Amino acid sequence: MKNFLTLAILVSIPFFLFSQQPYQYSWKYYTQGNTGIQGDYAEGIWIDHDGDPYIAAYTPGFEEGGFAKYIQNENRWINYSNVDYPVIGDINDVGASRISDIEEDAFGVLWMAHWRGILKFDPAVGASSIEFWGAENSIHPGGRTMDIAIAPDGSIWGAIQSVTWGEGGLVHFSPATNQWQYWTYGSTANNWPDLIPFCETVSIQEKPSGGYVVWIDGAGWNTLITFDSDTELFTLLPFNYDPGDAFSLPGIDCVDDANNLWAFRFSGTSNIYSLEYRKTDGSWVIPPQPQSYTENDIWAFKAYGDGKALIIDGMSHVWQFDGSSWQDLGAWSDMGFSYGIDIDANGNIWATGVGGAAKRDVTTGQWQRYRISNSSQIDYWVEDMTIDNEGNVWMTGNAGGGVGGFQKFDGTRWIGYNNLNYGLGYPFPFPTDNTEVIYYCPSNSEIVVNPMYNFLHSWNGANYTLLNYPNDRSEGVVEDSQNRLWSIGEYYNLKYLSNNSWTTVPFTGLGANIAKDPSRPGTIWACSSYQALRTDGTYNFSMVTEDFQELDPQSDGLNAVVPLTDGFAWVGTNQGLAKVNANNGTYQFYSPSNSEIPGESITPLAVTPDGRLWFANFGSTTTANYGLCWFDGTDFGMIPQQQTGGLPHAQIYDLEVKVIQNGYELWISCASRGIAVLTVINDNVGISNPVSAEPALYLQNYPNPFKGETSISFSLPEDGFVNISVYDINGKVVRELAGSFFQSGTSAVIWKGDDNQDIPVKPGIYVCRLIVGNTSKSIRMVVR
Repeated sequence: MKNFLTLAILVSIPFFLFSQQPYQYSWKYYTQGNTGIQGDYAEGIWIDHDGDPYIAAYTPGFEEGGFAKYIQNENRWINYSNVDYPVIGDINDVGASRISDIEEDAFGVLWMAHWRGILKFDPAVGASSIEFWGAENSIHPGGRTMDIAIAPDGSIWGAIQSVTWGEGGLVHFSPATNQWQYWTYGSTANNWPDLIPFCETVSIQEKPSGGYVVWIDGAGWNTLITFDSDTELFTLLPFNYDPGDAFSLPGIDCVDDANNLWAFRFSGTSNIYSLEYRKTDGSWVIPPQPQSYTENDIWAFKAYGDGKALIIDGMSHVWQFDGSSWQDLGAWSDMGFSYGIDIDANGNIWATGVGGAAKRDVTTGQWQRYRISNSSQIDYWVEDMTIDNEGNVWMTGNAGGGVGGFQKFDGTRWIGYNNLNYGLGYPFPFPTDNTEVIYYCPSNSEIVVNPMYNFLHSWNGANYTLLNYPNDRSEGVVEDSQNRLWSIGEYYNLKYLSNNSWTTVPFTGLGANIAKDPSRPGTIWACSSYQALRTDGTYNFSMVTEDFQELDPQSDGLNAVVPLTDGFAWVGTNQGLAKVNANNGTYQFYSPSNSEIPGESITPLAVTPDGRLWFANFGSTTTANYGLCWFDGTDFGMIPQQQTGGLPHAQIYDLEVKVIQNGYELWISCASRGIAVLTVINDNVGISNPVSAEPALYLQNYPNPFKGETSISFSLPEDGFVNISVYDINGKVVRELAGSFFQSGTSAVIWKGDDNQDIPVKPGIYVCRLIVGNTSKSIRMVVR
């Protein structure tokens, strides 16, 4: 009998599960919008005091993104995305992941100009500190916040542009009192010019006598407005085409470190415009003008130092004014549409826009690009995945013309194998944008790939080798227990590689999938739309559509095969699921007419260590729900497709199983939704890693007690997959220090107690736990 049980896992998600086993479930997602730079459209940027940038980016159309900190010396991104933190914005709302500006207040808190409101984030606290104010919970009109500025009194000023989903204007928010003010078209409070409906930018200049002046670039031509904090009145600056009339701000960061305000003034000469800065005494300084620009050709601007500035023009060229002259620093991108620029304390410059971000090294003068192609999960449609013996996940990808290839994810960073890796990845020397097949070969640790229409190749970590496969496309590859490589082709094609020669095995139908037989030496299973074949090249067991009495050979077909031990296998069809016995040719068939299987179009995906078959029911007509389904031999269950917080899409291209302590992870490639990972934990099952070594964990925790960082040493008698976590005295995980393969002998990891991740570390007692297989060790550490 099928049991229906609702479990609260991360969020309230309806799981249709059986209750006999105490399973625990959790989800994690990997898309362009929550990995690496989070999208190829980057806008807001702010450089932290350690020199590492916060970059806000998004993927248009999918509306996924947010902001991320890039840890340069580790080539690692810490992501805060609306995929994982819905408080940032709903992925169904245009602009919900887009951030145009980032500013820091006196307490180290970051405030962000969000396209639907204002975001607050405290880096010392992490994701739990994110707060959002928009039209639903404040008087913010919900339009696009273009720019924000923070006044000396700690209040926030936001310039808002009118868009289809919200109005524009100017907002003022005081965090200390939680008070809001809003001015827009028709407003007259504080002498607001009532014909101004929205604002472009806002900057704040402190007054020498105390107080401040807010400079607001309003909508339209020549609408520069000031607000005096002492009088609390706005003034629309006159513009009569007289020389010296100020009429516009050049960007979002127009006040430099010396409190000079940069603005455009009317020159009265043939150049018309003059980029100048106003000192605190009210006098104006006219610096040399950029070599080639117009007021409308400044795409990004940053004032810094004392009378210094950065500009990005419409050709993505960066210009730097050092106080005396302008220097052309070259183009950071070849795509135009620049949105942000900043400079760190050492003089390194960061730029953002369409095409990601880039850093100009002050020493070398070279630009280093960062895009989804070399930092993020590259594709929402991942056709194939494979997991190597160290737990790295490899996957195919295609993010557009010239950006295809494949990727490796080591649990922390994404390594790209494509034509746009910018030196942070590896080459992809094939004239195609897509890789269709990827497979890790256990015999030699090489990766086999099939770039579309470019034949099978192996990658050994340094070079590609053509495998002389006669077909330019493959539908899947696998190694048998005798280390022979097999490939299933598109049509009527099954071959294996032995002694550098491919041998053809008779096979009928459109290729579906191929898998290793776990019991019979040198044997694989292959499935087409017509035939399920178990073979070693000489021995053959075959079942075709005519052999299943439940199928009509004229209209029905097979979907996929998943082998079991001892000659059994699961075969999916468009009419149900068959458990085939290759020893005697019999089978058992499950369909909606004789069982509670959730659907009739079944694609088996994998069998997990707890004995469950996981399968997809996408395309079925006899079910109200599509989802990720399972069968334990007695009961069927289903995890339905969820818009947020669960299975993101029920059309599944591939599913790979990764064994972990007391459970496993299902790596699921979902059509149009990237990768979803379902972690399944069951302490009673006793699932363990293949490694069962008894680790000798010794920890001088030197120094201990410590402040700053400590070295954690451990020893393994044999190679193994190691998890190392740090817990507080309440049992909450505060750091994941390791989750990877280690060789035998002594190794060490470093824990920096002040590394400013999601959960802050305070002085006190902590427990470090090491897990290998079914064995664990724990020691106590003290942070001062």
